[in-house]
Amino acid sequence: MNVLELLKKDHSKVKSLFAMFDQLNASDHEKKAELFAQIRRELQLHSRAEQQIFYPAIKAVDSSGQRLAFDAAKEHQNIDELLVQISRLKPSNKTFDEKLEILLASVDSHVEQEEGEIFQFAEENCSEQQLEEMGDEIEERKRFLDHEMAA
Repeated sequence: MNVLELLKKDHSKVKSLFAMFDQLNASDHEKKAELFAQIRRELQLHSRAEQQIFYPAIKAVDSSGQRLAFDAAKEHQNIDELLVQISRLKPSNKTFDEKLEILLASVDSHVEQEEGEIFQFAEENCSEQQLEEMGDEIEERKRFLDHEMAA
């Protein structure tokens, strides 16, 4: 699968998890914990695979690619920090929902930038074969990481 299609699919999955979270009752702490665990796992798998495969390919193109990959990696770092902060909170803590809202806004901003500028850059500078190969590599890497995280 083309890497851009694969990454968009990941983005949609995370958005749907956030939407499910938004529909929960404030007192449904157990379900909040379960959904946050899913969101965290999906974001970590996506982020790691992207940083190990997609961003290095973008960086290798030219200085514009280096800048785009650097900015995206910084956004990933901010998201990772939020994930750690939220994981230290109990779902019954008022700050839990507030931090999750900040996480949602950060992820939305990152997705918008990535699906816009970065994906356009990739389409303009990578061959269809390269995009397909990166997609295959990311799928394989995510399976490996998922297995590693489950252990």
